[in-house]
Amino acid sequence: MNSLKKAAFIACVIMLAYAMVGTAVLAGGPPLKDNACGVCHQNYGTIMPKEHPDVGKGVACMTCHAPDPARNEATKFSTGVHTIHQGAKTKLDCSACHAR
Repeated sequence: MNSLKKAAFIACVIMLAYAMVGTAVLAGGPPLKDNACGVCHQNYGTIMPKEHPDVGKGVACMTCHAPDPARNEATKFSTGVHTIHQGAKTKLDCSACHAR
């Protein structure tokens, strides 16, 4: 019985390791298209929170909100954008913003 528990534990550790590696590899998501936000949003001022610094009409979101490649995880900005664009009111296809 002891060897059965040990084998089950090792199997769980291996599955957890695969899940962690898979999450780390896919965390950044597919690359964005050029000017992904600007295709639909010509005036960023209309969609930004009131407390956001003024950036004018032409500065792309990813100029300041690019993910940190060293972190391999979604940023607060990315999570918010996906929540808005995949929410109850809007369901954009991933290819609307992502290159692949």
